[in-house]
Amino acid sequence: MASEDRDQLLANLKRLQLRHAASHLDDLLRDAARLKLGHLGFLARVIEEEVLARTETATNRRIGEAHFPEMHRIEDYDFKVQPSLDRKMILDLAELGFVDRCEAVFFLGPSGVGKSHLSTGLGVRACAAGYRVLYDRAYDMLKDLLAAMADGTFDDLLDYYCRPDILIVDELGNHPSNAVVPEGSFAGVFYELIHQRYRHGSTILASNLGVNGWAAVLGTPALVATALDRLLEGAHIIAFPPDAPSYRATRESGPGPLPRRPRARRRSKPPMPLSRRRATKTLKA
Repeated sequence: MASEDRDQLLANLKRLQLRHAASHLDDLLRDAARLKLGHLGFLARVIEEEVLARTETATNRRIGEAHFPEMHRIEDYDFKVQPSLDRKMILDLAELGFVDRCEAVFFLGPSGVGKSHLSTGLGVRACAAGYRVLYDRAYDMLKDLLAAMADGTFDDLLDYYCRPDILIVDELGNHPSNAVVPEGSFAGVFYELIHQRYRHGSTILASNLGVNGWAAVLGTPALVATALDRLLEGAHIIAFPPDAPSYRATRESGPGPLPRRPRARRRSKPPMPLSRRRATKTLKA
């Protein structure tokens, strides 16, 4: 290709904001010459590369906005460690049909069996498929919602948690004793969250407790039962046996430190949860 034609093509690619194609134009031209592509073949290659690059960028953005504490993928889960786990059921869930049907997924069982891994793995798969996902620990989320009722920002914060296609609520039941924020206060905000998300989005919940034990940590059994009635409708329940082995016990060394969280930035509306104020991104509408 003549230098003038190349420069004009590069300028037009930039004008059309085809950034990946513009930055890799010389590589694309070399590939076209090597593969002896015609005009149509070259154009198809340019567009394909741009689509793949934009898809990867969008996926990485959604993963960042999901606030996963650690990256896990379904493909990396060792099903051999948990022979009682229905692998086909997990792989069926990874097809994400439950998201379109606004169904809940429960991962219930003892510590160390991979509940967080599988929950996050489904979330990462959903991000790659174009869905909006948000992860939070149950205690942090419920504590923030309860605090928002006191300062008049509850509706905005509730909208923040209701907006994503999938909300992952991890470690439900792992609540520290707190004289200022008694666990019995959580049932009301938990019910309102589930009520507002009902038939509008999917919720993935991971807990060391069976659902019958949730009222003991959330309070007000009637409200918890009503919330569970909505969650359990059409739900997918993956329950590990009480004696399921912990994968952590088989590690010869620790997993190493997680990346440091960036410093907080000041924000205007919508208000961020207290537990999110060290994050640098918010979930976009």
